[in-house]
Amino acid sequence: MAQIAVLGGGGTGCYIAADLKLRGYSVNLYEEKKYWHENIDAIQARGGIELTGSGATGFARLDKITDNLAEAVEDVELIIVSMVAWRHEKLAKDLKPLVTDDTVIILSAGNFGSIRFKRIFGEQSKAVVGETMGNMFSCRMLGNGVGIAAGPYRAKMAAAFPARDNGKLIERYSKFYPCVEAKNVFETALNAPNIVIHLAGSLLNTCGVERNPEFALYRDGLSEGVINCQKAVEAEKAKIMDVMGYKMVIHTDHMERLIQYDKFPELDCFRSLAGPSSTQHRYVREDATTGDSILVCLGERIGAPALTLTALIRVAGAVNREDYFKQGLTLADLGITGRTPEEINTYLYTGEKDYEYTQKGGQQ
Repeated sequence: MAQIAVLGGGGTGCYIAADLKLRGYSVNLYEEKKYWHENIDAIQARGGIELTGSGATGFARLDKITDNLAEAVEDVELIIVSMVAWRHEKLAKDLKPLVTDDTVIILSAGNFGSIRFKRIFGEQSKAVVGETMGNMFSCRMLGNGVGIAAGPYRAKMAAAFPARDNGKLIERYSKFYPCVEAKNVFETALNAPNIVIHLAGSLLNTCGVERNPEFALYRDGLSEGVINCQKAVEAEKAKIMDVMGYKMVIHTDHMERLIQYDKFPELDCFRSLAGPSSTQHRYVREDATTGDSILVCLGERIGAPALTLTALIRVAGAVNREDYFKQGLTLADLGITGRTPEEINTYLYTGEKDYEYTQKGGQQ
């Protein structure tokens, strides 16, 4: 019997599965058949996953690779979800009849997916769902069943939705990876580096991205001006985090180390991480419609507008000829009706709407 199911055969999912196997755990890896061409076919041809880089190294033969979700999650201690945000809703619906009162699910990266999962599972479900701060690893699959990480796992902030389930989530997740309890899933999701780094870095390098299929943001796309834009987003986020009472994690200091190419040779692996490969890449599409969208909505709700980030989302939509504000995740999508930080944080802790507020005519 497998101890862990990893759901998602993208770069992070495959890397997590292999890392866990190399550390002695039994692991099932699940992916829908239509996505197997991305990584799974090559992994099966190779017989496993070869990990290289600055994290774990070695060859991992997974216990099971399957497109049968029920088979993947049966009797496991922990389910780790590593899928792009736009796949969360379908996966939650598929998992709903399979979860039990003892099920614990953690998303990496979360992107507020824990809230959407729990809303789909329904109030009667006792399954615990949470998420980590950003991805568990900075990693990629290089092809031919080979994965690379820019560094080892470091303890992540983690929280459940509702946050009153934090204890069970932390207890179960920490059996496999060290973690630090966060206040709630907004504190984890909003502290993901993607929100500050990806959209600004990608859009200011649109020409380079479109001309170079091998573009690597942290090698080819960082400069003082790009980082200044990222810092402007980070400053806007800092005001929102302060009003909400959340711990703020700074990420632009890492960007400043990355552009000192004659220093910090240990960062060369991180610098080489590929992407974005196009303006449709998750660095643009996922972040504009998920983490960045919620940060803008939250700022507007509590009176701390994120004007630079709002402009970046509009530019992303112009570049791709799409309306990311219309497509983007909103507070209403997450069931958040509260107007104040206290009301919002109460909902994130209890999972229960402020019915007195909504009955008085509160708007979503």
